[in-house]
Amino acid sequence: MKLFLASSLQHTGTEIAKMLLADGFAGKLLFLTTASEVEKGDLSWLAADRKPLTDVGLDVFNYTVTNKTPSEVEKALEGVGAVCVAGGNTYFLLEQVRNSGFDQIITKRVQEGMPYIGSSAGALLAGPSIETSLDDPSITPKLTNYTGLELCTISVRPHWGSAHFQDAYQHEFKRLYSLNKSMVLLTDTEFMVVENNRYRVKTVHLS
Repeated sequence: MKLFLASSLQHTGTEIAKMLLADGFAGKLLFLTTASEVEKGDLSWLAADRKPLTDVGLDVFNYTVTNKTPSEVEKALEGVGAVCVAGGNTYFLLEQVRNSGFDQIITKRVQEGMPYIGSSAGALLAGPSIETSLDDPSITPKLTNYTGLELCTISVRPHWGSAHFQDAYQHEFKRLYSLNKSMVLLTDTEFMVVENNRYRVKTVHLS
């Protein structure tokens, strides 16, 4: 099992894609856009997250699990060699992956060896709980269980040091502290590699 958990693929995606290729990756890469569907305003960051993956030659296609059945998810994963779960609202993402059965299907595949890339909300989803998210949970009033995919034992807290998220961090810091959960704070130029229960954080040095 191998996970690549990042704050932003815009800065780390090229390095992650090269690591995938070095591991002998073959097949298509499913780029899950579900979390972005409830985001408002400029969504250019989503294309910016996807671009480094295609720039190195990966065969990437967009997909959403919203309103999908487990059988439709299984069909979409045919010929897929890796999955990338993109950012957006983590609570909406968790609700939709459960409703579609994607959570159980992808967990099994990742445990069998399929690489998992998570960006922001996608990185949070991979952990034991999404409670470390700074997103608004009121968008999913029926969602009360915040357990993640549990692909790793440490929660990622993305966008550390980002000016865009500074106010949210200052507002939520006391709550995050009181959660008493294992967390790794990642800047937008860092990503965590999880392999065989070993964790390492890599930094991309921007030119």
